Amino acid sequence: MKEKVLKATKSLIKIKLTLSILIGLVLITGYSAMAGVNETGGRKIIVKKGDKVKIQYKASLTNGTVFKESKPGKPLKFTVGDGKMPHGLDQAVLGMELREEKTVTVGPKDAYGKRNHELVMKFVKKDLPRSFEPEVGNVVKIRNVPGTIIKIDEENIYLDGNHPLAGKDVVFEIKVVGIE
Repeated sequence: MKEKVLKATKSLIKIKLTLSILIGLVLITGYSAMAGVNETGGRKIIVKKGDKVKIQYKASLTNGTVFKESKPGKPLKFTVGDGKMPHGLDQAVLGMELREEKTVTVGPKDAYGKRNHELVMKFVKKDLPRSFEPEVGNVVKIRNVPGTIIKIDEENIYLDGNHPLAGKDVVFEIKVVGIE
């Protein structure tokens, strides 16, 4: 009888060991399947055109000068492809997953445009209101033309209608924090 009990115990140990291995495999397989699941329980969400996204970002020049960034907890919200963001930023977020981070350098054409020298205009000082006090570097509107004053001489004021970042490469550091 002792032999039968010993044999039954060994069988139970083998069964327990086999079950432990099977449970372990199920847990591991289940875990790796869950790695592709987002917090809503669905498959990974990938950004596509028309999605409303929220991103934390930092925008800088290639020399490292940061000119804009989102504040912690206050992401930038926009609809991908609606034309309100620089084309390069729209393209950068396409295909990104929730919580994915990346850094991209965007050329002038897809950032804030190439410089257009025809947008540098000359205005005669005497034709402007006397109360107008121009200073180089000021962003103003002269005769409904917005721009930055780049030069002042005795008779004229020169206004650059290009975006201040036109002609420059822009580095975007992006993290997708929301997709709808």
